[in-house]
Amino acid sequence: MKLVIFSDIHYAPEKDTNDGPKAGRKLIQYSIPIVKKLINEINDSIHPDVAINLGDLIEDCKDHDEDIINLSFMWDILKEIRAPFYSTIGNHDLFSMQSEKEVEKVMGYEDSTFSVDSNGYHLIFLGLIVNTQVDPGYGGTSKTRSMSNEDIEWLKKDLEQNHLPCIVFTHYGIAEDDMKGNYWFEECPNSALLENRKEVKDILKSDNNLIAVFSGHQHWTKKIIEDGVSYYVIGSLTENINDEGVPDGVYFEVDIEQDKLKVNEHHIRL
Repeated sequence: MKLVIFSDIHYAPEKDTNDGPKAGRKLIQYSIPIVKKLINEINDSIHPDVAINLGDLIEDCKDHDEDIINLSFMWDILKEIRAPFYSTIGNHDLFSMQSEKEVEKVMGYEDSTFSVDSNGYHLIFLGLIVNTQVDPGYGGTSKTRSMSNEDIEWLKKDLEQNHLPCIVFTHYGIAEDDMKGNYWFEECPNSALLENRKEVKDILKSDNNLIAVFSGHQHWTKKIIEDGVSYYVIGSLTENINDEGVPDGVYFEVDIEQDKLKVNEHHIRL
């Protein structure tokens, strides 16, 4: 099976002003052209069995109605991918929402924690819950960093019933990482990671069918091996990663045969 995986588009109609001095780090003004170029690459050259986004379709505008409009706009563009396409939901997607159900409705999902079987592999997508009882924090990380207890229990049962090689997709990082040198999270490493990740990892590391876990959110690209599990973190399509005014455009092309992964890192250039 062949996968294409990308993350953190951060679409907004105008250049973001909410980040203050950090506004130039996310080159969101290039989000549409870089996504469309990636879609052309997917459709014309790569021809994956499945395409996957790992969340943050939008850069939130701190306005509920605008964010819904922007989510719907980006989702319609991503429908141009001529392959089965799935996405996790990110913190910026949920920032203005009272419930994750609002974004699930845009995406046409009954629930954002779900699994699908494709080409003899089991793909699991982990969702998030919105906690309106706390201050959102930067980018909504404080109110969106957890899975529900119900979804964690669902994950356990889903893996118990599964007998296929399995891959897990999530927005927040699950593997431990001190985030040293990370532009966004060095001073707040917990904001980069799923809050109840220990419960999730206890389930994952005991599963004999698990091949790998892929996550976004952290705006850098790396591999971490923890307790024998391979965690792949992918950066943002629009990150000004080298401070050269050029979006990183990173995506993975993943070839899988039986339980062996070949993860190739590529970069879309405008």
